Amino acid sequence: MLSAIKMPKLHDIDEYKIVRFHHEIGDIVKKGDIFLDAELEDGTFRPVCFYLSGKITEIIVSAGAYVREDSLLGVMNDEY
Repeated sequence: MLSAIKMPKLHDIDEYKIVRFHHEIGDIVKKGDIFLDAELEDGTFRPVCFYLSGKITEIIVSAGAYVREDSLLGVMNDEY
């Protein structure tokens, strides 16, 4: 089944900057693995972890992009 990878709430701010990805399309990941690093408005970095296990089938945003809470980041197949 395909599942959305969404931006979780990390802090009480409007936007997060995607700094870098730790995985790419085709990677098989486990719940708790780090997907990307996000920068907060104050310049601190926070990891964003997977909340499901599966195979990454699509990444919709790119490094440098600004996203809001609950934005679609990608898609994964949790029945790989």
